[in-house]
Amino acid sequence: MRSQVCMLLVAVALLAAVPMAQAQKSARKVDLFTLAPEFARYGVQSVAFLPVATFDGSLDARRQTEAAVGQALRGAGYRWVSPTLTKEWLNRAGGDSLLKALNDQLLKSPRLDSLQAPMFSRICRARALLTVRVDQYERRELEFNQSGRPGTTVSLKASLVDSTGRLLWTAAGSETVEGPFQDPTTNPLGVKASGLNTMPISAQAGAPTYAEVLGKLLARWADQFPAKPAVATPNAGK
Repeated sequence: MRSQVCMLLVAVALLAAVPMAQAQKSARKVDLFTLAPEFARYGVQSVAFLPVATFDGSLDARRQTEAAVGQALRGAGYRWVSPTLTKEWLNRAGGDSLLKALNDQLLKSPRLDSLQAPMFSRICRARALLTVRVDQYERRELEFNQSGRPGTTVSLKASLVDSTGRLLWTAAGSETVEGPFQDPTTNPLGVKASGLNTMPISAQAGAPTYAEVLGKLLARWADQFPAKPAVATPNAGK
C-alpha cells in the first residue's frame, strides 16, 4: 500500500512539472510593448534610427542588430534615416564624444527624454527617433566531449520618441534558440587523448546564428510596431 502511495505521489509530481517546464520555456519568448493611445494624432512621417547601444562595445552585435531591426521594420511605411546616416550626421555635429554620450545615455535608459530628443531630431532631420539597446548577445557552444544542446540568446529593448521626447512606443523581449542535441558517444568521428583517457569526438552543428535568433524576435516586434499614420488632407471628411 505504501509503495502504491509513493508511486502515485511521484506521478502527480511529474504531471505538475510538465506545465511548469512548458511555462518556463514559453516565458523566454514573452515580449512587452507599450503604445501611445493617440499615436496616429501625432502625425509621425519620418523616423531616424540611431546607432544601437551595447554594454560591451561589440561592433558585431551593433551591426547585426541594426541590419535586422531595419529589415524587420522597414515595411511600416515611414521615411527612414538609417543608423549609418545618423551616425555620420552625429559625428559631424559632435564627433566621437556625442556618439559616446548617446551610447552612455541609452545604457542608463533605452529612450531619449525631452532634453535630448529635440537636438537629436534636429541633427537627424526626422520627426521621431528609434533607439535600440542590446542587453544580451550570447552563443553557448559545447566542448567536443559535452552532451547537450548549444544555444543562442538575444535580448533587446527599444523605444520610439517624437521630437519633443514624447514616448510613442516601447518594446522589450528576448529570444533563445537551441541547436540539435549533441552526444559525443553517438557515431563518434574519432577520439581525442586527454591525460590517461581518450574521449570521443562527434560532429557538432553548433549554436544557431545571431541572424536566425534576431529574425525570430523581430518578426514578433514588427507585428507590434505602429504603421505610419495617414496624412490628413484639407478635404478629408467633406
